[in-house]
Amino acid sequence: MLCAVATFGPYPALVTRVTDADTIALDLDLGFGVHQLALSCRVFGINAPELSTPAGKDARAFALTLLAAGDRVSVLSHGFDKYAGRFDGSITLADGRDFASVLVAAGHALPWDGKGPKPV
Repeated sequence: MLCAVATFGPYPALVTRVTDADTIALDLDLGFGVHQLALSCRVFGINAPELSTPAGKDARAFALTLLAAGDRVSVLSHGFDKYAGRFDGSITLADGRDFASVLVAAGHALPWDGKGPKPV
């Protein structure tokens, strides 16, 4: 997917909730016994349909076949996004696949660089 100039991690994380196909709540293991609980991650490099649409519901259902509460993943932070309390992150599934790439390949998200209008 896309690469940012400055990244942090990757960090081991535990999925706590799949909000929609491109927003996942994670408990991050920052090391040394320090955890950041229930931090909202905007999946970096993609845009999925809004949950209020049938396509958004389908995208979330597909995302839930890849991620569920309690799953362990790895996340690379690209920093906080423009909405307070949320960060942009690349999520690697336990089997090594990139979550965003799988969503795009399955047709449930479009690539997005975070600039300009979101693809529809």
